[in-house]
Amino acid sequence: MADEPCAPGAPGGQRAPRPEPRLSSQLLPELYTFVARVLFYLAPVYLAGYLGLSITWLLLGALLWMWWRRNRRGKLGRLAAAFQFLDNERQFISRELRGQHLPAWIHFPDVERVEWANKIISQIWPYLSMIMENKFREKLEPKIREKSSHLRTFTFTKLYFGQKCPRVNGVKAHTNKRNRRQVVLDLQICYIGDCEISVELRKIQAGVNGIQLQGTLRVILEPLLVDKPFVGAVTVFFLQKPHLQINWTGLTNLLDAPGINEISDSLLEDLIATHLVLPNRMTVPVKKGLDVTNLLFPLPCGVIRVHLLEAEKLAQKDNFLGIRGKSDPYAKVSIGLQQFRSKTIYKNLNPTWNEVFEFVVYEVPGQDLEVDLYDEDPDRDDFLGSLQICLGDVMTNRVVDEWFVLNDTTSGRLHLRLEWLSLIANPEALIEDQGGLSTAILVVFLESACNLPRNPFDYLNGEYRAKKLSRFTKNKVSRDPSSYVKLSVGKKTQMSKTCPHSKDPVWSQMFSFFVYNVAAEELHLKVLDDTQECALGVLEFPLCQILPYTDLTLEQRFQLDHSGLDSLISMRLVLRRRGSQAVEAGNLTPCTSSGADPYVRIYLLPERRWASRKKTSVKRKTLEPLFDETFEFFVPMEEVKKRSLDVAVKNSRPLGSHRRKELGKVSTRGTLGEFIGGTPCRNSDGIIWLLPELASRTVDPHWEVLCVYLFNIVESKIDG
Repeated sequence: MADEPCAPGAPGGQRAPRPEPRLSSQLLPELYTFVARVLFYLAPVYLAGYLGLSITWLLLGALLWMWWRRNRRGKLGRLAAAFQFLDNERQFISRELRGQHLPAWIHFPDVERVEWANKIISQIWPYLSMIMENKFREKLEPKIREKSSHLRTFTFTKLYFGQKCPRVNGVKAHTNKRNRRQVVLDLQICYIGDCEISVELRKIQAGVNGIQLQGTLRVILEPLLVDKPFVGAVTVFFLQKPHLQINWTGLTNLLDAPGINEISDSLLEDLIATHLVLPNRMTVPVKKGLDVTNLLFPLPCGVIRVHLLEAEKLAQKDNFLGIRGKSDPYAKVSIGLQQFRSKTIYKNLNPTWNEVFEFVVYEVPGQDLEVDLYDEDPDRDDFLGSLQICLGDVMTNRVVDEWFVLNDTTSGRLHLRLEWLSLIANPEALIEDQGGLSTAILVVFLESACNLPRNPFDYLNGEYRAKKLSRFTKNKVSRDPSSYVKLSVGKKTQMSKTCPHSKDPVWSQMFSFFVYNVAAEELHLKVLDDTQECALGVLEFPLCQILPYTDLTLEQRFQLDHSGLDSLISMRLVLRRRGSQAVEAGNLTPCTSSGADPYVRIYLLPERRWASRKKTSVKRKTLEPLFDETFEFFVPMEEVKKRSLDVAVKNSRPLGSHRRKELGKVSTRGTLGEFIGGTPCRNSDGIIWLLPELASRTVDPHWEVLCVYLFNIVESKIDG
């Protein structure tokens, strides 16, 4: 037999030693793992046979488990992709724009990148995480335990806010010439966090492992001051409902099941919306002693009336055996949290709705009108296209009547008529609309109540007396009530939040109602106990009683009926008429066949010097000019109260022309001190409207600026 070759490096004639097998250290653990896995998978089969269950249950359980696992993998995959994009954002943008050779700001010229702010946030994020952890353990955890006896064992077992910090993807700044004491910033917030928060309640584990939050956060710095701290208050809110996605752990992992995860995320989005989405907002005062009521609850800036008219050439979504049919289209129209759904037009690709929807608008620019079209189906509705329209354009044009091309679809157009309606404090024009549309809005500022009873009351023999309750019911109402308020005007009903266990609840909420007939409608209010669903007091207030008050505003404490003798509720009621323009419009006297070229000249009397003259731009060939300009006169407050304004409407004409020069004039007919409170001023003929006011009359009495807001010409009559 031939000799076997020797291993290299071994002594001559000697064979290299062979390695010994390591069965105990390698094969046995793998064998144990395999056996355990087989037993785990066979356990449901054995259990089903032992209990005598049908194999259908076993297959159904396996199918649900596979569905849950697929959904879970998809969620983790989206989170990983978001992390990858966050870490390689610069490379991703460069790769996408490489073929176009364009910088990113070309596509969004009004949005600025603030990488310096993201660097600051990244640097301070570990310290913010420590602060939030202390707040969660020292403040939030005791409050949760106090809510109920069932929550006494609630504990945060892990609080880790991760290394991924929130980012500001862009900032858009808005300035308003009419209000120079305000700065508005829109922050595009993106938080893709790797946080881990775990809680334990009676040995039940639950928690969160990863959060995604995206939305546009508006920050308002108002009012600006002339001394420290330079900003009176900071107001924050989301313009639209932010997008939220959460990865659950522990027992709450069941919320990631298909169908359930959408509901759970939607409920949390609604929870955020009730506190931080318009019209809800959060205001933090910076200057001590500043009244932030008007900042926390500002009046709406207008109403938009949406006429959903028709559509054409919609996509075909109903298929049967491969044959394309028609669609059953309907529309969802929304602005922020306000949403309406149209009727469904069956089997029609060119539907006609002719429906009207009305929305209260709080922020312009900022809020957008969103229209989504769907094909109604028994299982899941198909998407037919969408629109997003800036309300600032509608506010500028007053009326927009156009065919809009639908986005995110193959074909289709939508015909809309949009009307912007301003809010005016004019009681003379509050009449019923013959077309059945609303004519005004009522804004209710619900502040607080005091001395609420613990028991419901009856009105007997001229006085209020507590109802006779059973012993079981008396035990339930022995503590202070958890009260909320139900308000209704016409067919619309809204409810406030619940203030737990207090006879003097503070709600601090705002509600708005459309009013169709001021003379006939009433505000119905009930204060209810959340634990008993019984009325602690009621109030019925006719809206016509607001008309005699200045600026159509009534603020007082109202006595509740069917309640205690000293049970009061504090509210402010504001009524506003709706107009299609800034004021009531009319015609000027024409100077030529093409009309006139009007402009407005202003003097702050007694000065009539050329240098102190103010004038607007010239509006060519129109008898209904809309100026919308602002003028400022820098004078001490004492002199403002002694002066008056002289305003003339003139026609621009060439040098040497004999055409008519003056079209009309108006004066404040007295000193401006009478109008500093913001009362509109016009002469008896109503040629123009002025709104003179001191810019900081509520914050800084030494501010020496007189702002004159010139809107438009309203009648053709002239003085003299």
